[in-house]
Amino acid sequence: MTSARVSLDAEGRMHDEHGRDVLLRGVNTGGRSKWAPFVPFPIDAEAEQAAFTAEVEQFFARLSGWGVNVVRLLFSWEALEPTPGQYDARYLDRYAAMVDVAWSHGLRVVVDFHQDIYTSTYCGDGFPPWTLPQDPPPEPHTCPDADWGLKYVLDGDVRAAFDRFWAGEDDLHAKFFAMWGQMIARVGDHPGVVGLEILNEPGSGTAGDVASWKHETLNPFHTEAVAQLRALAGDELLILFNNPGTDAVGFQPIEHVRPEGSGLVYAAHMYDPGLVKGLPAVGLMPEPFLDSIADFAAAEGLGVLIGEFGYGHGAVGAEEWLARALAHMDARRLSATLWECSQNEVEWNAEDLSVLEADGSERDTLDVFVRPYLRAVAGTDSAFAWDQKTATASWTGDGGVSEIALPTRRFDATSLDIELTTTAGPEGACWTLDPSRGELRVQAPDGAQVEVRVTVAD
Repeated sequence: MTSARVSLDAEGRMHDEHGRDVLLRGVNTGGRSKWAPFVPFPIDAEAEQAAFTAEVEQFFARLSGWGVNVVRLLFSWEALEPTPGQYDARYLDRYAAMVDVAWSHGLRVVVDFHQDIYTSTYCGDGFPPWTLPQDPPPEPHTCPDADWGLKYVLDGDVRAAFDRFWAGEDDLHAKFFAMWGQMIARVGDHPGVVGLEILNEPGSGTAGDVASWKHETLNPFHTEAVAQLRALAGDELLILFNNPGTDAVGFQPIEHVRPEGSGLVYAAHMYDPGLVKGLPAVGLMPEPFLDSIADFAAAEGLGVLIGEFGYGHGAVGAEEWLARALAHMDARRLSATLWECSQNEVEWNAEDLSVLEADGSERDTLDVFVRPYLRAVAGTDSAFAWDQKTATASWTGDGGVSEIALPTRRFDATSLDIELTTTAGPEGACWTLDPSRGELRVQAPDGAQVEVRVTVAD
């Protein structure tokens, strides 16, 4: 691979530079990136660039062993432009270093402008406090706040901040796109960048009817953003958009809305409202939720990347929920990035969803998340399933090389039985196992229908 770039076909399937149907499976560099120094691991804010890059290498090197091939790499407008019109060169240098190192390990990067409840003033993150009205200045709220998400619907200050942004007061839209221009100028042409995500979990402000607000306010803004980002970055990169956070927890059916433009990816989020808090599940079943997203996207020619899904550490029943979610993503061939992977010496607003401990050691969430999947298909009509012992994949080949991820974290030093069968069409299919990359490569002649079974030997 010379580039992370992918293109979309009419049904929203992602295709790499070899024309293969690819699945992106990865993680968010999450919670620790939300406050200074705005990176996913603890480090001295004044550390030199060389020391920072060494820490980045250590952080990302482990991910390839999990079989992942994409990271949703958060960035903060507050970090990038702490003072109006003054951009932080060191922050850009650090972000670019993370993109460099991620791509050196084969990880595509989604550049994600991340916000939660607008700004740090309200115990959130993302927008700079200077985008708030400054006369009088807002009173800082007490942090942390374990119930921060309720502020989208209960906090008048948060709701007013979003109203102000959607209305473009004080040229906030122009300043927003100028900020994006800085980020795109720095990493937009990097070969490891696959897409740009406009705005994480946009809040609906004081709108009483979220469905109408999507049509009247959010979707026109997304359409404007697509045009602006295309003008800045060109046509090669995917552009991702998502819904308000209230849509992610399944309290009501989602009103799906498509912005205008091409190369668009629907990056919806999915959480059970109990599991996300580390409590027992309260009923968001992944299969119907994912079907709703997938069906809408396929009808509209949108790609899909489930931008966030996950659960609070220790939640009862969470492993089964995650296994079901991943199995259905495989069945519907949906890309996804787990929330989250960062080293949190202090939990952000009492959230505890990381797959890593504060010291970088791995949590048992990875025992479920790290699993085989059909990463790239040179052909059509693919299917894949994993039952904890046997991975079964099938497709009709086009002569190219397909890839099944067999992550080293799960399969290192494990004996595997591999069966490759041609069920119809020309013979001559063959396979190569690369244990160091955790990858089974299969080449099938054009028109050959093949089935591969990979079984953990007794």
